[in-house]
Amino acid sequence: MYTDAPKSLKGYTYLRVAACIAIISLHTANAAEILYRDGLSLFQRSASLTLVYCLMWAVPCFVMVSGALLLDSEKEITLQKIFNKYFFRIMGALIVFGLIYRAFDIGMNGEVWGFLPVLSGIWKVFKGESWAHLWYLYLLLGLYLLLPFYRMVAKESTREQMRYLLLIYAIFLSFLPLTRLAGVTSGFYIHVYGIYPFYFFAGYAISKGYLQMPKITSVILLIVSTAVIIILSRLRFYNGAEWLDGLLTSYSSPLVILQALSMFSLFGRLNKPAENAEKPASKNIFTFLDDNGLGIYLIHMIFIRLTLRYMEINPYKTGFPGFLALVVINLIISCIIAWALKKIKGLRRVL
Repeated sequence: MYTDAPKSLKGYTYLRVAACIAIISLHTANAAEILYRDGLSLFQRSASLTLVYCLMWAVPCFVMVSGALLLDSEKEITLQKIFNKYFFRIMGALIVFGLIYRAFDIGMNGEVWGFLPVLSGIWKVFKGESWAHLWYLYLLLGLYLLLPFYRMVAKESTREQMRYLLLIYAIFLSFLPLTRLAGVTSGFYIHVYGIYPFYFFAGYAISKGYLQMPKITSVILLIVSTAVIIILSRLRFYNGAEWLDGLLTSYSSPLVILQALSMFSLFGRLNKPAENAEKPASKNIFTFLDDNGLGIYLIHMIFIRLTLRYMEINPYKTGFPGFLALVVINLIISCIIAWALKKIKGLRRVL
């Protein structure tokens, strides 16, 4: 998720910061809609979830950056490095924050404190019953475990073979499942789980030039796919077309794929050759946010729960300025806390 990028690849830094802000915005809008749904107008509810749908490119872009960096055959990545630098870091983060989230829930819900109740946070992590946004960390663990084999595929694949692999992924994991929208289930499948390996290889393929998207094409695809999402969202809420949920709420949606590919391609153009790498002072804020990205991801939901659920701050009463303020304050506070926690030796390895 937050794999280190060379200083010459600033485009990936900017993309991950943009994706981080998008995720905070997405989670804030989604949580607010859930908590205050009963008092919302149709417009407020549809606007909130339309924003959520429009920002779903963020997670795929994180996966694509990881693929571009980790699948590069010029980068030596041994099994020891995979486990010591990547796998155990995410596993540690899961355990530590599983305990933190459980302690938070105990304190805020007035439950009885004790060693065993807090320790049950680990059991919740094992069962996948901790806070919902941790699903992405489970995804990362799976990608890391299969990384040696993904790297072999990437290294030995020609341009045509990589394109073929991505096409097969897209057909069977994105387009064929769309038949369910019409109440028809296809009997064809391939033996993979989820759309995420597609994004992993897509990031690598675009970074290597196997998939080339001219700038104007990327801009047009991004605008069109986002516009279609907005139109379909309106149909979903104002015309009762709930069957569109399968197209709007899934990371395997062709619309999300187009958004993610376009965003990755556009930001990738900002990368510079290593010999021309620069680090202007004006860009330090982006590097700082990116360096603390994992911590921000893990901490921001605490802020959302605290403000929206327990402090009962209703962003619908203040409108968009209030919503924007919540996102910005959350980003700043989460980043500062993440930076401070990284000063603690035991937490530095997982953040």
